[in-house]
Amino acid sequence: MDFFFSRISGNSEQSFSLKESSLYHGLNDLHDHNEVELIYIIEGKGTIMIHEKLEQLLSGTMIMIGSNVPHMLRFESFGYLKPLTKVGKFELPVRLLTLHFNPQTFGNTFMALPENYLINQLFSDCMNGLIIHPNEHTVILAQLRELMSAPKYDHLPLLIRLFNGIALSQQHTSFTSAPAANTYNKLDEQRLTKIYLYTLNNFTKTIKLKDVAAIIYMSPNAFCKYFRALTHKSYFEFLLEVKINYACRLLKETDYSMVVVCYDSGFSNHSNFNRHFKKITGQTPLEYRKTNQRSVPAL
Repeated sequence: MDFFFSRISGNSEQSFSLKESSLYHGLNDLHDHNEVELIYIIEGKGTIMIHEKLEQLLSGTMIMIGSNVPHMLRFESFGYLKPLTKVGKFELPVRLLTLHFNPQTFGNTFMALPENYLINQLFSDCMNGLIIHPNEHTVILAQLRELMSAPKYDHLPLLIRLFNGIALSQQHTSFTSAPAANTYNKLDEQRLTKIYLYTLNNFTKTIKLKDVAAIIYMSPNAFCKYFRALTHKSYFEFLLEVKINYACRLLKETDYSMVVVCYDSGFSNHSNFNRHFKKITGQTPLEYRKTNQRSVPAL
């Protein structure tokens, strides 16, 4: 998708882009690009979607996304001192460290060398999206800082060392179980962006099929067929995943009662909430809270 530039690197002086920024390059749009993306959330809170799978983003998260993989990151601009009553609004800072590198820069002959087996495997694995384990963050961040200030003749050796290190550590988990073929055209990306943003902004309310279909000028029946053809799931399956994903965040970040988590996530029935939560996560809400408390590592 052409959002700001066709080549993220965009710098004739070097073959990659590495920068710290308070703005994500893709804004809130579903997009893809030739470059592999390694992103570290220094500060920020939001949601990432890869292959129609959602995950909450918190400060201290590091993710690697493969070439031409459709993804969307949406960072929150505001928080509240009292979230339940929406009292005490304050701005949420966003600070990102992002590396973009096009694997084609290495060339087919170089990448075919047996010494590059690990890098090839890493680039293949990150087609699913990879969440890098916090144990590896200190080393990777040190290498990124070194790359930032290194002379040009050290850039490629440092990139090779970085990618080999990530591959060798195997301290990462796949975001999705299997990549879906990217068959989206620009119109699909624009439509899906509208659908996703509408859903993320309204999932705590009652969403009627006719209303979400109307934002892309389709009838409900045509919309259902279109959404399933692109995502291989129904819209209401996707909506349930959005709600459960938000419930997971509340369970990790707050001490809200289960009833509050249920209703604040858009469910009107506690038994339905428990049933859908267990089906999607494999745990009850209480089990999830007990096993998913998380401390954020410092930069």
